[in-house]
Parts: sequence; C-alpha cells; structure tokens
Amino acid sequence: MALTIRGYFDTDFASVSALERENSPEGCKPEVFIRQAGVLFAGTFLVGECGGRVVGYTIGALVQHRQTTGWIVRLVVAERYRRRGFGETLVAAVIAALRERGADEVCLSVAPGNRAAWALYERHGFRETEFCPAYFGEGGDRYILRRDFAGKI
Repeated sequence: MALTIRGYFDTDFASVSALERENSPEGCKPEVFIRQAGVLFAGTFLVGECGGRVVGYTIGALVQHRQTTGWIVRLVVAERYRRRGFGETLVAAVIAALRERGADEVCLSVAPGNRAAWALYERHGFRETEFCPAYFGEGGDRYILRRDFAGKI
C-alpha cells in the first residue's frame, strides 16, 4: 500500500500519541508534547497514512532566533510499517516543508546506536557535525547531523 502524507489534525491526536508511546522511554507522557506540537508546528507536523491508518509522523521546526535553520524534531514509523520506504517519504516531506518556510539548512539528532536512522538520514544528504554526550541526559548521547541547502536549488 502507498503512503499518503498530510498535515496533522486534532483528530490524529490519539493515533500519534499511541505511536509516540510505543517509541518513548518508560514513564514518558507524550500526549503533552503531541498536543503542543500540533499547535506550535502546524505547518511542519506531518502524518503518514496507509490504508486509512496513521502509521508514522514527523515534526519539523524552524529555530526561533535563526529562521533559516530547520530541525527535524521527531520521526516515527510504526514497527510493522518499517522498511517500506515510509521513513524516506516522511523525511523528504518534512525537509520540503521546512525549505518552503525558508530553511537553508536542516539539523537533527540521532542516537549513536540507531544505524537504521543514521543510514536513512545519510541517504538524504545529512552529515555529522558533532557528538553530544548526555544530550538528553544520562544515557542520551546524540550525534547532530546537518544538511545544508544554501546556494542550492
């Protein structure tokens, strides 16, 4: 089945929150983040649907004090829908949404051991810029990846 990308709606709240819970540490309450992201990132909060079911989502944001820098804040694809190219489609869609809003570079963070995500982002032109130990607290090391679009059409 094909993946359809569209903007997030309030009616997606339960489905997206369930996906976030599946992919979050124990004790995390993603509903607060999802509800606020739906308001704060309305134009760059995208969901992927397959067969009428939300199977993934991505959230992009522009840096408040540097509007030409975008971030991929979140990318999640339900476990049973992985390895079908849905992550590829979501990444391309959020990059396009950020570029439409003026981003000439896009950054993201990735866990050192998340080889599948690392490979996905490399295929989209992202390169490592720095390593940040304890970026998300103890045990939350991350690499920061960046893709530069400046001067490119």
